[in-house]
Amino acid sequence: MAGNYFLRNHWYVVAHSFEVKTEKPLARTICDEQVVIFRTEDGTPAMLNNRCPHRKAPLSSGEVCGNVIACGYHGIRFNTDGSCAGIPGGLEPPKNFATRGYPVVERHGWIWAWLGEKTADPSMIPDFYENDHPEWAPVPGYLNIACNYQLMVDNILDLTHVVFVHKTTLSGGGVTDTPLEVKVEGDKIFSQRLMYNVTTAPIFARALGMNGMIDRWQIFEYDPPMYVKITVGAKEAGSDSPMGHPVHRVLNCFTPETENSLHYFWSTPRSWALDDPKVDQLYDEMIWEAFNEDKVIVEQQQALIDSDPAQAPLVVLPFDRAGNSARRILKRLMDEEQAEAAAKVAAE
Repeated sequence: MAGNYFLRNHWYVVAHSFEVKTEKPLARTICDEQVVIFRTEDGTPAMLNNRCPHRKAPLSSGEVCGNVIACGYHGIRFNTDGSCAGIPGGLEPPKNFATRGYPVVERHGWIWAWLGEKTADPSMIPDFYENDHPEWAPVPGYLNIACNYQLMVDNILDLTHVVFVHKTTLSGGGVTDTPLEVKVEGDKIFSQRLMYNVTTAPIFARALGMNGMIDRWQIFEYDPPMYVKITVGAKEAGSDSPMGHPVHRVLNCFTPETENSLHYFWSTPRSWALDDPKVDQLYDEMIWEAFNEDKVIVEQQQALIDSDPAQAPLVVLPFDRAGNSARRILKRLMDEEQAEAAAKVAAE
């Protein structure tokens, strides 16, 4: 089934910007493909297939030499487009001796790569400007999770589970009692939960000192294939402050590693206390705790899905509407992409 569970002609986050150094290449598996990510001497990011075409040794075992990467086995060098830049001893490269290079863009504090065969279109990258904007303070994180990425899209598009999974961090009143409002516009999903006069959440109590009754909101924006921006906030119950004004945002990127594992890149930027390391530490600790709790439950979920002898379908309840809409959008886009690829092959 490799290649049939994700969109090929799309951008995928392959690393936080701070993960990729000029000194040491980074090896990752992205959508079943073994890749190496590195920076040239001027800081430009690049991504190649990690297999040296000579003897299939990992390019990531080598080093970056100026604007090329040298294989750690025999020192053969490759340009950022995958073409051979030189073989030790001045040997002439064999015909078509190259590895695959991928279009790469660094934007919003992440490195994005294009996996498909179509011409890469940077306008398709979601607007996660908050992650590197001077008026926002981001707190980033990463987890490797052993489940299909769509289970994490389900998880993040409805936060009903916070009451039961995140009791010490993101829980609070009103979540299970307030219906999720969902609107689908083309390939995008907008949903929200506005809660009035409810008990506070631990994160608001610790970060903002809100210990009484509050009005709170969860506002979601989904972009296929697996990008979700959440605006989360609270105010004193009944105050004149507008609902929806952000306290912080959660930027979520779920990049497939394999069919049943993923790279979870996130950031929680806020527009207040920009230079307060104590708030940074608080967000880092509480979000890490919460997302590790998500990791445990979805990995257990994936294991039981895999071991279900009946392979029964997942049941959809009203609070699953946004996640189920995302699954329908993604299936349609993948079906269209595969039909287009099949038609191209038939015409050749």
